[in-house]
Amino acid sequence: MRSNTIELVTIEDIHDAMSPILKELSELKSYMNSKPPKQYYRNKDLKEIYGLSDNTIKDYRDRNIIPHTWIGSIPYYPVSDFNMMLNRNSNFDLIKR
Repeated sequence: MRSNTIELVTIEDIHDAMSPILKELSELKSYMNSKPPKQYYRNKDLKEIYGLSDNTIKDYRDRNIIPHTWIGSIPYYPVSDFNMMLNRNSNFDLIKR
């Protein structure tokens, strides 16, 4: 047989349930704010952020479309130069008019 009882949730119950989540979010925010901003992208960053494939990155790098530098056998892409290149090649100003 089913019981027809109603369980009330108090503000304290909600606070107790949310407290660990809010604490974890606060710690995550502190961690994210403590990391210095990224100065260089790597291939994995370009793939993740811009959705580029390995072949496209290599092609753009070989044709000097994207700014890059090498340390040993690893290519690095300066974030500031990459952003300038994106802005320079953007048609955004034309669309806004």
